[in-house]
Amino acid sequence: MEKHTEDIRHFSKVIYILLEIAFVAFIVAGAVEAVSWFMSVLALHTDTIMVGGKNIEVPLLLKAGDFKIYMPVFIMGEVGVGVGVDLSGFGVLKFSFGDVLRTAFTIVVLAYAKSTFRTLRDSGSPFRKDVVRSFKRLAIALLAVGFVTGVVGFLAAGIVWVLCLIFDYGAALQNESDTTL
Repeated sequence: MEKHTEDIRHFSKVIYILLEIAFVAFIVAGAVEAVSWFMSVLALHTDTIMVGGKNIEVPLLLKAGDFKIYMPVFIMGEVGVGVGVDLSGFGVLKFSFGDVLRTAFTIVVLAYAKSTFRTLRDSGSPFRKDVVRSFKRLAIALLAVGFVTGVVGFLAAGIVWVLCLIFDYGAALQNESDTTL
């Protein structure tokens, strides 16, 4: 029995670390999306600059005489996303409010998933009420994401809810076993 508990702790720790990395990555991506969306809402004046032999329009943050400060633009190219460099026709990467909202919901779900796996990592037994509560919170967060993302969020919420019921049943059996010994 101790081997199973240690395996659960070990793999929960690995998943927790991966979720932490994803959480930080989504925080950074969310900040970039939010700033980009916010700047597009402000409808800043643009100025045409030449990058790599092509003219592109870039939002102008500040102009004082000949001194100009441009908003850093994220430009999509064939090789990937770069700052200020376009490799395939200079299409500026823009984000809608829906993109920002999806990223925000993803960050919330990742926070609940981290909490769930932190609880599993730290627990002596996975069949405890705090683990079940953590799974319930994650399922509810995924359900909320389903309203924004569609079917995938609802399916994930359903899968996690079934896991919640399984862990709840296991917690009841564990409690029964502990009280009869």
